[in-house]
Amino acid sequence: MALSIVVSTLNLEEVFQVFAQSFLEFEEELLKSSLEYAYDWPENEHSLKDFFKKIRRRLNVRIITILTAFRSYDDQASRILAHSPYLEQVLEINKQARKAAYDNNLSYRVCNDLRNYAQHRELPLGGFSLGGKSNLIRDEAGNLKKDGVGYGVSLWLNLAKLREASQTKSALRSELEEIDEEKMDINWLIRSFASSVYSRHQQLRTALKPLVEDAGLKISEAYAWASEEKGTDAKFLSLWKNDDKRPMRQDLPDLALRDLSSYSSLNNATHVYISSQINSGSDVYPSGEQT
Repeated sequence: MALSIVVSTLNLEEVFQVFAQSFLEFEEELLKSSLEYAYDWPENEHSLKDFFKKIRRRLNVRIITILTAFRSYDDQASRILAHSPYLEQVLEINKQARKAAYDNNLSYRVCNDLRNYAQHRELPLGGFSLGGKSNLIRDEAGNLKKDGVGYGVSLWLNLAKLREASQTKSALRSELEEIDEEKMDINWLIRSFASSVYSRHQQLRTALKPLVEDAGLKISEAYAWASEEKGTDAKFLSLWKNDDKRPMRQDLPDLALRDLSSYSSLNNATHVYISSQINSGSDVYPSGEQT
């Protein structure tokens, strides 16, 4: 029981952390693109076209990777939890958290459909812009003056095409038809999506943590008993069942507990940016100032 709980937790955390890492690599791509635009501007029109094509390809790769990593997490979470007879309660929590994430977050619903759209219809990136924004300060006389410039990448999803696609579920299509804008800010979309996936996963972490802590105590007790029987410290114990050997490392519970506390900053993904601030125009959803 103890080993099954710990191993299931480690497996679940691995698929979640692949998703989390794919999000970080998306943010890294935004930063890289901004740096290249700011400091390695192409010298001629031909090079400029190649530059934007390269950026577009890389950004599409990052977005598709996030969507694929999420689908792996979504599919495997239920399988991992269902495989252990000791995690039925957590399996039910996963079902409820999955439904709540879908019901409560537009970004989650869009990205849930976007993978099939990208696989069968079109790439997710409708377009993007790279540019600089002046930083202004007031001098002693109260006059505004330029104090530098910051660079960022703004990405957008073509909502008109997404509405028309057969891969878009009818309920989501109806919801998108109520949005006046023809574009959706992908920086907002991905960050909001990452935050909602983390919120879903955090509910599993909350349920799993005391189980892992209890499992750790049982594994420690097993090592203490084996050490007493041998008269020396037991280093590596294994469980045997029908000639099947399963290693039971003493540090597994600690590894699982460390995993359960990782990537917690994803919860605030919409409020944190490293390179490109969410700053949509009036024709891009969600328009106006972001909070």
